[in-house]
Amino acid sequence: MAKPQSAHLSEVQKVRQEVAAFVAAGADESIQRVITAVHRLSRRLNRWYDRQLADLDITAGEWTVLEQLARSPGDAPLTPSQLAEAANVAPSSMTHRLDRMVERGLLARSADPENRVRVRVRLTDAGYGLYAQAVREADVVEADLLAGLTPKQVQTLAELLERVIAGLDDANL
Repeated sequence: MAKPQSAHLSEVQKVRQEVAAFVAAGADESIQRVITAVHRLSRRLNRWYDRQLADLDITAGEWTVLEQLARSPGDAPLTPSQLAEAANVAPSSMTHRLDRMVERGLLARSADPENRVRVRVRLTDAGYGLYAQAVREADVVEADLLAGLTPKQVQTLAELLERVIAGLDDANL
């Protein structure tokens, strides 16, 4: 069985092919070049991140928990409800996820001193170590992606993307 012709195209060629199809349907080429490139980059990075998480023996859902707790100001513990909301899952699903992560030694639960019924969740040293390992490994790959740009170009690209992201807030998307 022959492979589809698109399987032999480089990523840039695939982007150009997608853009050409959008332009043929009436889209603005300059806009589509940016949006299509950002979308394809995001998809490729997400596939790499998924493989990386699998190699670290954690799921994307578990990563969300690690990330939320690692970013919590002052290492403040979070409630399972807060974590469920951040992960966009039902509280019962989060409870099962937290159970597995506690069993693996990545998290610790404790009663909230202000409300003994409420549970607080925090990262253990092992949990933070896994989070830091994933970040360092991703940083190597991400640095390689940007290696063809000068430091000034990287800064400019970051600023431009931040402006586009700010536009999402303005457009209520």
